[in-house]
Amino acid sequence: MYCKISLLLAYAMSVYCLSCSYYLIKTMWVGTPFKNSLTKKQLIIKKESAKVRRNIFIEGLIVGLLVIIIFRPFNKC
Repeated sequence: MYCKISLLLAYAMSVYCLSCSYYLIKTMWVGTPFKNSLTKKQLIIKKESAKVRRNIFIEGLIVGLLVIIIFRPFNKC
């Protein structure tokens, strides 16, 4: 049963990754009215916020990778 649950989660993650890729491709050419309405000062604040959020996301990826390497949850499958 453990492997079936893991396979279901793997399929769910695959669907999520594919849908994210689809979204990125489809929205490449969509306009950015919100960004276009910001002042230069607001754009700087937005850019700094994006850096902080990017770093937090990368830290999460690293922590997740370490957890997977240490605990090897799919090793029994």
